[in-house]
Amino acid sequence: MPERTSHPFHMHDAIFAQPDCIARALATQRDAILDAAAQAAGRTRIWIAGIGTSFHAAMVADYCLRHFMRGSGAAVVQSFEFVHYPRELRADDAVLVISHRGWKSYSAQALASARASGALTIAFTGQAADEAMRRADHLIETCEQEQSAAHTRSYTSALACLAVFAIHLAERRGFVTPEDAQRAEASVNAAPGLMRNALQLEAQARAVAAPLAKRMRWMFLGAGPNWATAREGALKVKETSYIAAEGFQIEQFLHGPIAEADERAAVIAHLAGGSGDYRIVAALRAAGEVGALRVLIASHGAAPAESVADHVLEVPAGGEWLSPLLHVVPVQLLAYFAALERGTNPDTCRRDQPAHSRTHQHFDL
Repeated sequence: MPERTSHPFHMHDAIFAQPDCIARALATQRDAILDAAAQAAGRTRIWIAGIGTSFHAAMVADYCLRHFMRGSGAAVVQSFEFVHYPRELRADDAVLVISHRGWKSYSAQALASARASGALTIAFTGQAADEAMRRADHLIETCEQEQSAAHTRSYTSALACLAVFAIHLAERRGFVTPEDAQRAEASVNAAPGLMRNALQLEAQARAVAAPLAKRMRWMFLGAGPNWATAREGALKVKETSYIAAEGFQIEQFLHGPIAEADERAAVIAHLAGGSGDYRIVAALRAAGEVGALRVLIASHGAAPAESVADHVLEVPAGGEWLSPLLHVVPVQLLAYFAALERGTNPDTCRRDQPAHSRTHQHFDL
């Protein structure tokens, strides 16, 4: 599709396409997901590899596994590290490789090294992936390729498929009853409807993005499954507005990085009704003392009664384990509309600028 130079950019279309993409992926890939989960259930260890947004999806997948298997999760490894600083893989391992594009070099190499070890390989990837990814023992296709470099619908489609995988892996291992697995999967199937409600925040997110765009340092805070959401939010801001942003696990933020928070900064925090929420509330109060602009993204009913933020964006409550699917929506909208405020193209990851276009010749291999 041709490049767009004004609103709505391709990223905007993709954000609003997410509910339909997720519903389609869940409907068309269910049998493949259940087959992969059945095979993985008999393996001793689970490894999950990814890069960038796919690495954040791997973090959420590990959380879902721990949620359903009473703390027993997966080893999450960045794909480059998986290849160059390898773990000792065994034939009774299962290796999940997540790649939205399906043709990135280190995703393919991670899959190849897993296959060489005799491990079970499962690829979660976009449609039209390269042959290297299609060599996996199990292939789960999430959605069509994105036109924007700022991935949105491929991320949430992967999250939904990975959640179903986690549910049925836990069921096969006896951690979840068939009835509980059915209820949990119904919650995932209901997520597209909840996301449509979250997308109604568009006008509010656009208004909040105006003052946010003036802050030159964005700090995203999260815990549990939304540590990954915080990291994903920072990545989206970097990709679309080209400004400094970082996603922190809440306690990491309080142990040093809070020192750089001041009136030049924005703090965006996630509350999803989890046991760590009280610490995030404390961080928001602290950020207010130094003049940081505070934005709270909260599941319905999770925000405290007293005001701890300058702006609150509330999404439907779907349970903390499923909250990354909903909390990422306002994050995406804020990143998109901040880019409009700053006059940048959210689709290109700066490749429309000659110097940045030239940088890719050094590492796009």
